[in-house]
Amino acid sequence: MRKTHSLFMAAVATSAMLFLVGCTPVGVAVGAGATVGSVALEERGFQQGVKDRVTEAAISKRLFDYNLDAFADVNVEVVEGRVLLTGRVETPEHRVEAVRFAWLEEEVVEVINEIRVGTSDDGLADTGKDAWIATQLRTKITLDSQVKAVNYSAEVVDGTIFLFGIAQNESELKRVVAHARTIENVRRIVPDYVRMKDDPARAG
Repeated sequence: MRKTHSLFMAAVATSAMLFLVGCTPVGVAVGAGATVGSVALEERGFQQGVKDRVTEAAISKRLFDYNLDAFADVNVEVVEGRVLLTGRVETPEHRVEAVRFAWLEEEVVEVINEIRVGTSDDGLADTGKDAWIATQLRTKITLDSQVKAVNYSAEVVDGTIFLFGIAQNESELKRVVAHARTIENVRRIVPDYVRMKDDPARAG
């Protein structure tokens, strides 16, 4: 029965993400993170990972249904019910609205708001640099045998890397940060939102 339920949840998550791919910009599909098939390898476990994917899709859909133009550059990441919002909006009101929509999902236990207000100085140039930074970091930590890369996500906004996920230990997180520091055009690294595997708060 448990296996059947897990497969059903995986199907729901897959359907939700496919819906987003069909109805929103390509950036949303990328921001949704790894596919359902990789969830079983993550520290948070298969069932929690699927729940997080469904929550990500639901929050993104709420934002885009409300105002696609306003939230087109907002990224949503969810790990164990913790929501990280990054990206950019034009007004402070939209920034507040994004948080409000995130809290509407019942699986959400925390919302971290790193959305910036206003336009980027370099526009598309910055967006391209940010995407390249994220790609390089993903490649570096994936090739590092001492880092369990599947547990990390990295959102990049104007050269600032926001790390999110679950670290095996402090040493592993330091390795990820060290890799980030070697990448050109990185202005700042924020590792504060990564939890340790043995953090008592995870039990809740």
